[in-house]
Amino acid sequence: MAKAPPSIAATSTLAMVRAAEARGARTADLLEDAGLTRESLEDPDARIPGPTVLAIWTALRQRTGDPTLQLSAPTCLPFGAYRVIDYLVAASATVGDGVRRFARFFGLVAEAVSLTIDEDREEHRLRLLMADGRPVPPVYVDYVFAALVSRIRMRIQPDLSVLRVELRQSEPESSSAYTQLFRAPVHFGATADRLCFSDDGWRAPTVDADEALAHLLEDHARILAQRMPREASGFRAEVQRAIAAALPEARSAADVARALHVSVRTLQRKLVATGTTFREVSEAVAGQLAAEYLTDPSVSISEVAFLLGFSDQSSFHRAFRRWTGESPGRWRRHARREDRRHPDGARDAMGSRSSL
Repeated sequence: MAKAPPSIAATSTLAMVRAAEARGARTADLLEDAGLTRESLEDPDARIPGPTVLAIWTALRQRTGDPTLQLSAPTCLPFGAYRVIDYLVAASATVGDGVRRFARFFGLVAEAVSLTIDEDREEHRLRLLMADGRPVPPVYVDYVFAALVSRIRMRIQPDLSVLRVELRQSEPESSSAYTQLFRAPVHFGATADRLCFSDDGWRAPTVDADEALAHLLEDHARILAQRMPREASGFRAEVQRAIAAALPEARSAADVARALHVSVRTLQRKLVATGTTFREVSEAVAGQLAAEYLTDPSVSISEVAFLLGFSDQSSFHRAFRRWTGESPGRWRRHARREDRRHPDGARDAMGSRSSL
């Protein structure tokens, strides 16, 4: 079976659609041609295959006559639209801490894109590449760099200063949109796509720093990124990822079906064909994530309940007993003893070494 193309969070395409509509462009027909709707874009858990994203973006830029639509698009989304990524950056103590977290967990937005940081005493450089080392399409480079800068200025550090921007793409007929956005020199025809910060700009404090919250959100993002392997394939794996991505908000079969662009009936039918049900998959995801959180002593049991979408700690206790036959506290003590005996590997909620 052919491998599915990498996907990108629908939130970015929603931003492009809103930017195009603000310029008076029609978008419904373009979405329909791609098998999408405005409602599907507004679902924060929805993902779109990368080739489809690029095709829609190209059509939107042609229809508006604006080749730099991707630079202004991120400002069409309110802060928080990128959920854990937005709030992780905002809660970080400095701009640099936020950019590091943005780079570390960007796979939650675009699974095939890799962000790395090169630095020395004088400057810090955020570099964008495909995970396999190939260059990222220029339109998406523009969007990612514009999104990071504009969203930091939106709420986190209004006076954010960028040292320079280096882009592999050829210089356009007019580069004024780039210099106006970044407020810094923009070098086209560069050897790599980099967003560069001075040391002072990197260390600048953020407005709403909350390191305790940042660490809690980082734990959640880390487990979503690491325990839902990208190499997992098949419909059941897609459902697992959709459920996990929705947390800590509770999600029904209808919500997950919408995120996967299928009907609830199709969702249930496909899962039955794999020998399971939506409830079983949902419980398995929650049980696995609960096990991972509980192995981390820095995350309290009440925080675990919150991250898994339970309305209160007692509901989580009842569910965890149903999954494992033990209370969360007892399971955590047992897991710690096992970790001392077997420091390598991870356990699922039943104590075996595995992951979803």
